[in-house]
Amino acid sequence: MTMTTGTPVRALRTLALGLLVAGLSGLSACGGKGEAQPKDEAKDSLEGRSKSESVNVTVEAVVPRPFSSRLALVGEVKAENDAIISAQTGGTLQRIVADRGRSVRRGDTLMVLDSRRQQAAFDAAEAQAGNVRLDVEAADRLHESGKGISDSDWKKARNGLKMAEAALANARIEVENCFITAPQAGVVAERFVDLGELVGPGAPLVQLVQGGVKVRCGLPENQTAGARVGMTARVRVPEAGLETQARVDWVGSVLQGDSRTLPMELRLTTKDGLRPGMACQVELDRPHDAQSIAVPLSVVQSAEDTTFVFVEVGGKAVRKNVRLGSRNGDSVEVLEGLQAGDRLITSGYRGLSEGQALAVVAPAGK
Repeated sequence: MTMTTGTPVRALRTLALGLLVAGLSGLSACGGKGEAQPKDEAKDSLEGRSKSESVNVTVEAVVPRPFSSRLALVGEVKAENDAIISAQTGGTLQRIVADRGRSVRRGDTLMVLDSRRQQAAFDAAEAQAGNVRLDVEAADRLHESGKGISDSDWKKARNGLKMAEAALANARIEVENCFITAPQAGVVAERFVDLGELVGPGAPLVQLVQGGVKVRCGLPENQTAGARVGMTARVRVPEAGLETQARVDWVGSVLQGDSRTLPMELRLTTKDGLRPGMACQVELDRPHDAQSIAVPLSVVQSAEDTTFVFVEVGGKAVRKNVRLGSRNGDSVEVLEGLQAGDRLITSGYRGLSEGQALAVVAPAGK
């Protein structure tokens, strides 16, 4: 009995041990095949590739062509004629005839200042002129008779009359200056003083606007070359959903000291909805020479304060440092570094190095 039962037990133990070893071997094999590759090895990259191994690229011959760019500026909508009417004499504001929003014609009264002081001065000057005029009439009679007055005294009397009449005219102007009138037709846009307020000579009283609107903006100091009347632009007021074409109507001659910009004014094609004081975006069209070289902005790379592109020369990658100019959408002007006929690499340029072997292929879809 002992021999009969011992043999099956040993057999079962041998079988179980064999199955355990086989299972561990299978797991080890499966783990080796299914292990994820390191990211650096799985990624399609030029790292580690020798320069003799060809990299597929597409190229495009550099051809000079007309190139225009747009310069983005910030502008302000202004009235065609915008005048600040100031006091020419002092006094208390006594009456407002034309208030904000009122349309007026040239010569209409806008405001009235208290003129009692000026009127009193006028009355005194008028009386003084009357007295001097009587004295001169008497001097004239004596001078004509040839007795009682010398030529010198007679001339002094005549000069005294001129002085009295000049003083009277000045006093009349002071009275008239108490009545503030519109120098031109327009709309009263703003009033700067209130009833009863004491104003002095030169104090701003009202803002009078006339006609349509224009846009005023400033060119940065480094962008003033080539600025001229007739340049076209696009004007936008995003907040109001307004957009219109414009034309440069005036370019200043002197930079503004505070902003270091060259002022310019634009005449608008459409003025509907635009109001003085609105902030706007101006895209100024700047035509360039017909032989400009422009490249896609995407092919331009930068490293260590250097801007460069890659070109293909004899099946090799050649790095060319470039100096860029203006942009227009997805294109940028190249001022230095490229010339007509260069074979610009337009795809496959990422990760290239100087001297890398290239295989030029046709662009996708061609």
